[in-house]
Amino acid sequence: MTINKILYVDDSFENGMTAMTTDPRIDFASGIQLIERPLQDYDCIITDMQMEHAESGMELVERALREGKLPYVATGGTYEHGGTFNRVKLFDSVDVKIFDKMTKTDDRFWREALAYIDQKDGQVTQMALRKIKETLGLIPENQIEMLMDFYRANYNLKEEIK
Repeated sequence: MTINKILYVDDSFENGMTAMTTDPRIDFASGIQLIERPLQDYDCIITDMQMEHAESGMELVERALREGKLPYVATGGTYEHGGTFNRVKLFDSVDVKIFDKMTKTDDRFWREALAYIDQKDGQVTQMALRKIKETLGLIPENQIEMLMDFYRANYNLKEEIK
């Protein structure tokens, strides 16, 4: 499946504007409550982690999983969040990719991250999730719980891992 439409959710307007000017496939919402279209309308969902509160991103991940989508989380230990480095961690339930010396206001991050996501499109986990949703009309709770555990584990991985 080709990625034609991407939803990016982040409470930083600057991050959103950078993403949208880097790639025209991206729609931006500055919060979960501000998402205007159903998640089913998007081929790919990318969310920040900390927005309204520390777990906002995980709430959107769970919502996307329930709709048969395997979203990405883009979060960083950047200076603007009190971090001691500029680095963005992009992850889903399977993989973690670190983008050193970049922030989400850097169009280079978006070009490289989207190239990475495009290359991973059609991965086994995403295809299986889509097929389960198509077949059953829903994603079983045990599957959602298992995938959420993987997302939490990837979020908590030490930053040194690349």
